[in-house]
Amino acid sequence: MARVSTIVFVHLDGQPVPAGRLVMVDEPRNAYATFAYGRRYLERADRVPIDPVQLPLPEPGRDVEFRTQEDFTVFNGVRDAAPDGWGQYLMYKAMGDRLPTDADLILASGEHRVGALAFGPTPAAPQRLTPWGEGDAPGEEFSLDVLAEAVERVQSVDQLDPDLRTLLSAGSSLGGARPKAATEIDGQAWIAKFPSRNDTYPECRIELATMRLAAECGLDVPSLDFRSVLGRDIYLIRRFDRRRDGNAVYRTPFASGLTLLGAHQGDTGRHGYADIAEALRRHGGDPRRDLRELWRRMLFNILVTNDDDHLRNHGFLLGQDGWRLSPLYDVVPKPQVGRDRTLVLRVGPEGRAATVSNALAGAAVFHLTAEEAEAEAEAMAGMVRRRWDTLYAEAGVSLADRGRFATCFRQADPTLDPEPAA
Repeated sequence: MARVSTIVFVHLDGQPVPAGRLVMVDEPRNAYATFAYGRRYLERADRVPIDPVQLPLPEPGRDVEFRTQEDFTVFNGVRDAAPDGWGQYLMYKAMGDRLPTDADLILASGEHRVGALAFGPTPAAPQRLTPWGEGDAPGEEFSLDVLAEAVERVQSVDQLDPDLRTLLSAGSSLGGARPKAATEIDGQAWIAKFPSRNDTYPECRIELATMRLAAECGLDVPSLDFRSVLGRDIYLIRRFDRRRDGNAVYRTPFASGLTLLGAHQGDTGRHGYADIAEALRRHGGDPRRDLRELWRRMLFNILVTNDDDHLRNHGFLLGQDGWRLSPLYDVVPKPQVGRDRTLVLRVGPEGRAATVSNALAGAAVFHLTAEEAEAEAEAMAGMVRRRWDTLYAEAGVSLADRGRFATCFRQADPTLDPEPAA
């Protein structure tokens, strides 16, 4: 039986504060975790939950040990601070002879992890513990050209050499499947996203153009940028969970949709936007504003054929009054041959069918009247129809690739050819 214990820290007012002890147990036929808040942490006026659903704050003075539910190996709020996709890929190559465990992913990811959590073996201070023996290598010390070269090279080797390992924490802390790294521009934290060697279209430019389109549709979009370094595309998105004030870095607690719903990552297809709406009514700091924004994001996903709208791609930031929708991220259209479209999450009475009519039929759940929803849908469809091609061209997407992506916008413009360009 493997048993790993760590202190969980929460960054409060710019400083890491020990919040409690996490124990991860890996038995031959059972893996689970336990967590207990520390008494001193519960006495703090500014205490926040590690996980608002699975680890709610007990009353001060009460000793409560939480244990994960069946089939959960770790609490969702802790899992949000660990990498998936690209970060796991990097760790796998760093470890060489074995797959990273949940404990490896949590303890070895560096200071660039999303949100405000940190980990360490003692309450003294957070400390990154890696199975390969190296410590921190802050990503902001590396220029974009160095990061871009490393990302390209790491995709063509079986194991990481020492030079690549020093760059590991810049990318291994982050979630998502795409190649990416944490970096710093003009003293502010950004995430740089790079091409993958398996890309069949310029994904960095596509995502940039689509996010600009979302901003023009009135959605809450972070600051964006784009660089071309040594012939490599780099799409940049400013981090919304970090704020620098002088030498101090303030980290905002983050929760994914999985965490706010208390859902299992294997529950694909079981949840819908209405479930997120209910979670916002229960935990949200400004439900009326965020419910409208959530519905409009669902509508936008339909209008641009973004079918990667799983619960991890919906984020929430903790404010003074509760959890708020984070700014938008990870919205990339996917060309498809057939006419029928579906999202990962359920849309309305017709389930996952990605149609405007399905979104309109379920609008009341988001506190929208039928008239308000129809007006929103008409305005957004018009904006998408008028602007997508221009924004894609301005982002450097070729005419041929714009032809391939035209089918993504058929919900906004039914006159577009339903078949992708040759």
